[in-house]
Amino acid sequence: MSWRPHGRARVDARNPKAFATCDRCGFLTNLHRLQYQYEWQGSGLVNLQILVCETCLDVPQQQLRSLTLPPDPVPVYNPRPEYYTIDETNWLVTQSGAFLTTQSGLRLITQAVNPDS
Repeated sequence: MSWRPHGRARVDARNPKAFATCDRCGFLTNLHRLQYQYEWQGSGLVNLQILVCETCLDVPQQQLRSLTLPPDPVPVYNPRPEYYTIDETNWLVTQSGAFLTTQSGLRLITQAVNPDS
């Protein structure tokens, strides 16, 4: 009597189990040892409907996972921002680093924005 090869499947005459083929590698194994392959799609895992053996089973790739951003914070009611334009003064300079001056010798400055107007 000849026996056919069983691949990775285990044969037990007292407790028979069904045979199945791995969808990825094609080896013959027991059906109860096959697992479904999952993959990230959007914000959750999706079953790819591929039954694979333990050696072919891949960990779901985190790079395929969508980022879930938190909501924006609640805006402040009636904010009081600092008037930074009053505090800052830009001196006009040339490429050599010398300040621009008028004919009378006064330095030229940029006009600061008046927040009250």
